[in-house]
Amino acid sequence: MKFNKAYSSLINKLPPSLVNEAWKRLLSRKKSPMTKEEASTINPIVESFLRHEVNRYQKKLKYQRKSLPLFKNSLYDIDMPDQETQTQDTNPICDHEKEINYHVKKELDSLSLQLLEFNEKTFDPFIQEITKRIEEQDNANNELRSEIDQQKLLLQETERKLENLKSKSTY
Repeated sequence: MKFNKAYSSLINKLPPSLVNEAWKRLLSRKKSPMTKEEASTINPIVESFLRHEVNRYQKKLKYQRKSLPLFKNSLYDIDMPDQETQTQDTNPICDHEKEINYHVKKELDSLSLQLLEFNEKTFDPFIQEITKRIEEQDNANNELRSEIDQQKLLLQETERKLENLKSKSTY
């Protein structure tokens, strides 16, 4: 039982038991079962099947993480007659709001910087490409304006010459 090494990235995402099960399922399918040689080669059917298995496994893990039972803290289940005095003693110890705020702000600043760097890395090439296109279009527009101005001057000059010819021909 061996899948092709090309599928190692997919196989590494699955536990060995599921890899074995996938191998058996490929060889013993009701519709068009594969031979060991076919399953061991690079085959789009095998790749598709392994991707499907990885997706199923990851969804299962995600569901399990979501549905983990919340364990009750066993300390709260204990009956303590002097609980009030005990909590009063711990209040000064838990009063670290400024320190907590400092750490939260520090983490927020760090995350903001990371987001800014990520956005720069991600969007800089696009922005540069758009800027380049705009500059090219601007240059093309300027060239067209210049050509239009030259054509206007040529037209005015031609009209003057035509007027001169008309005025000479009337005499």
